[in-house]
Amino acid sequence: MTDLVEDAGGGDGVASSLLEEKYRKQMRQIHPQKIELPISTLQAMIKEQITLNPEFQRRDRWDNKKRSRFVESIIMNVPIPPVFLGEDEYGTYVVLDGRQRLTAIHEFLKNSFALEGLTVWDELNGQRYADLEKSGLNRTLTRRFVPAILLLKESSPEVKYDVFDRLNTGGVKANEMEIRNAVFRGKFTALLHEVSKIANFRKLWGIPEGGKDLDENTIFSTMDDVEYVLRFFALRDTSAIEGRFKDYLSLFMKSRNEAYAADASLKDSDDALFRRTIETTYKVFGDAAFMRTSPSDGKSRRSAPLADAVLFSMSFVDAQKLVDGDNEKIHAAFNALLADKDFAAAISSGTNGKGAITQRTGAAKKAVLAAVPHAGMA
Repeated sequence: MTDLVEDAGGGDGVASSLLEEKYRKQMRQIHPQKIELPISTLQAMIKEQITLNPEFQRRDRWDNKKRSRFVESIIMNVPIPPVFLGEDEYGTYVVLDGRQRLTAIHEFLKNSFALEGLTVWDELNGQRYADLEKSGLNRTLTRRFVPAILLLKESSPEVKYDVFDRLNTGGVKANEMEIRNAVFRGKFTALLHEVSKIANFRKLWGIPEGGKDLDENTIFSTMDDVEYVLRFFALRDTSAIEGRFKDYLSLFMKSRNEAYAADASLKDSDDALFRRTIETTYKVFGDAAFMRTSPSDGKSRRSAPLADAVLFSMSFVDAQKLVDGDNEKIHAAFNALLADKDFAAAISSGTNGKGAITQRTGAAKKAVLAAVPHAGMA
């Protein structure tokens, strides 16, 4: 009995020691610093040090009324939440949270919009920053500061990701892809954005080419399109998937950026692979490549899990070797797959599990190459 009590006590001691070590290790990874950003010098800081980089973060934009109300809050000296900055290189920073607030000030100081919708300082409606300068009221803005919390370069990228993930400024929770874009930056991240603009890729996902329709498209505004490109590359080797799929995507994005930094030629090969796959997919399937009829309501919708399978299989097809009748053979192969219970399950439930991903991509590749063996990539 004594032995049992001593063992239990030792176990608690070990557990306590492990928790303390985890705490110390985590604290060593986080290096925050509170600073104040003077609005009087904010323009120069954004030009030289702070990267707003709107393309790589949240795509929904504040309208001028929201921007105006934020400027009004600063004039009124209303306390505002801090922005979060991550140090990229020593002395340069990326905005982890608060880009819309900094952009609102930046654009107003540039005279890009006139104030509107103000209720307390309604006398300022219709005025630009240049108008405030003429009346001397610009000092009501430039004498203020924007509070900021800076995560120094010594903080690990994973910690920056976690910090961003826990922020919920303005009641709008950033999704995983928005967080990845803010934290895991590099040439691979740039490629994801670049190829997501390919015309036929956008057609495959029903994304408008531009204008107001593009801004209002859900897939575009939530950066799902960029994540779909990331999935394509991350699923090239399903054996590497470990843990939660969203964590695997983040780790892959981080490691691929590092790989590009070590070997610049990887970007060209990845770019060529994706472009070739998209053109082949569109040539064979057209706009309906990712459409799947739901068994519950009979409606056809685009499916990300089905897209995984289609793109993976088509990446092994040489479009130059396709002959008359091959498109129909590939269509038939996929119709047979959709009728297969195992494949249907792999694109319907638990779709982000390693087993489901491996099943649907492997089955699709096997089916397509069996249908058009002469068109397989050498």
